[in-house]
Amino acid sequence: MKNHLLLFMAASALTLSSCNKTEKKTAPEASVSEKATENSSDNLKIEFTGTDKFTIKNPKLKVSLYGISEGLQDAPATLITEKEFEGKEIPFTIELPVPKDAESKITPKPTNGVKYYIATEWDSDGNGKANEKGDIFIDHDKAFPNVKLNSEVQKIYVKTLK
Repeated sequence: MKNHLLLFMAASALTLSSCNKTEKKTAPEASVSEKATENSSDNLKIEFTGTDKFTIKNPKLKVSLYGISEGLQDAPATLITEKEFEGKEIPFTIELPVPKDAESKITPKPTNGVKYYIATEWDSDGNGKANEKGDIFIDHDKAFPNVKLNSEVQKIYVKTLK
């Protein structure tokens, strides 16, 4: 009985995945996708902003860009690039260099679009431990740090961890 259930679930999954693959894009969707590729830039502009009163003792932070296939929920995200910056006051804006072949670096290979997000590692209170109580951290309650690889400034909200 278990084998029949597993076989049925596998067949259902294959049927659903084949339905997604045969779905044709309409002309507007295709042009938007192509336009996004044409407008992708070498630098991702990110503005860190927030409403807390921030005290920054250590301005050095590391910003990482990750990519993941939208079609694979259980797959781990792939680190695309990371770089160190200095943030002396909030708000501040950085330009993170992004390789032109960012999507090709993602494993497993994207099947249904790509999602990008950033992460930070920051010991802003200078106690020697990053991303702990007292440090400035991405405010996931306000907005998940998803970004698009285009020339627009992406806002990332931060808060002090309590």
